[in-house]
Amino acid sequence: MGRVFFKSRASDPADLAFVRSFAGEGPRAQASAGLVFFWAGLLYGLQTLVYAAIEAHWLRIVPPFGLWLAIGPTLPFLAVIGYVAWRDRKGKSGVATRALTASYTSAGLMNLVIAVTFGGLALSRQSTAIWLLYPAVICAMQGAVWYAASLIRRRLWLGIVSAGWFVTTLALTLLMSQVAAYLLWLGLALLGLMAVPGYVMMRIAAREGAVTKGEPATGAVSDPQAAREDLAFIQTLVNRGDQVQMSGGLLLLCGGLLYGLQCLVHGLDMSGRIRLPPLGHLINGVLPTLLFLIVLGIVLWRDRHKTHANAGSRALNAAFGGVGLANLFMNVVFGYTAFTQKTWLIWMLYPITLCALMGAGWYVAAVAKRKLWPALVCAGWFATACLLAARVETPGYLLILSGALALLMALPGYLLMRFDARRSA
Repeated sequence: MGRVFFKSRASDPADLAFVRSFAGEGPRAQASAGLVFFWAGLLYGLQTLVYAAIEAHWLRIVPPFGLWLAIGPTLPFLAVIGYVAWRDRKGKSGVATRALTASYTSAGLMNLVIAVTFGGLALSRQSTAIWLLYPAVICAMQGAVWYAASLIRRRLWLGIVSAGWFVTTLALTLLMSQVAAYLLWLGLALLGLMAVPGYVMMRIAAREGAVTKGEPATGAVSDPQAAREDLAFIQTLVNRGDQVQMSGGLLLLCGGLLYGLQCLVHGLDMSGRIRLPPLGHLINGVLPTLLFLIVLGIVLWRDRHKTHANAGSRALNAAFGGVGLANLFMNVVFGYTAFTQKTWLIWMLYPITLCALMGAGWYVAAVAKRKLWPALVCAGWFATACLLAARVETPGYLLILSGALALLMALPGYLLMRFDARRSA
């Protein structure tokens, strides 16, 4: 279907306008993101360094100034956000701006959900370790985002920033018992891995913007070869869309059913409704993963000839690779912290984080597809994260997670497969 579309409409002005919107909006969007990163890294980096100095007893601060220190960076940062929104108010109708806005909004929503759930649990359990997990999780997310950007844009400095965030994630995990050192590292990371890259992004955007201003303003493509490459990139995304939707739908369906059933059995066992022998616990813990790996192997084997080393594949692989890396580092963060703190509660925060991450991903899908059902799935994942936080360390926790995996993972996976089959027919 994608091939027919592009064969018949490759020279359509709408397609060319779509492509040109990336060139026209790219520098402006990059400048806006760079400005936000720069001020966020600078303000909150300095705030964290001051907190580190207080924790190390290098600095003392009286209560009124303590309140100003807590809220001080947020006031100018909100002013920066307001300025960026006002400056870009006329450019929000473009497809590139809409995509970028959706990505940043989803990250903000995930950040909010994690902050609320972790903060509430930290207060109710009087646990500093839970609250200190929050920055480590956000650092892992930052590493994933910059990793995807480095693969898509093929820039070494983006990869260095990504590596810096992942190293920071591990460092914060190891330093949780040394709060002053923890805050010092975090403050330096905010300055070096957020403020500095933000400044670099603004400089690059200014350079690219100067070039873009010299191009024709009529929407005509001045470089035919560049236009063909841009159209090929979009065509690849369209052509691979059905493949990714079918494969992704199958994996979501199988993963939701297998792990949903696993959580259901564990939850029923914890509630006393069934009694599993030790061998039953072992089978329930291992069998779903073995079956899922078999399904994954079948999908990879079936799609082995459909993967090409082109721009579209690179973008999709970068996105999945970034999420996979973030997941790997979060396993280390929660696993190590739970082991050192000798508490099962820490490990139970891991599914809450994954639910927030799934909600962020479905938010982007809802905005991109402009469909109601992905938005409902998004809301369901965010609600699940909050429900899990409220029912943590109870049998209801696993039952809620089981229901979410069935309704918000398996069912959407089935719908994706049905949509793909109908479109192929």
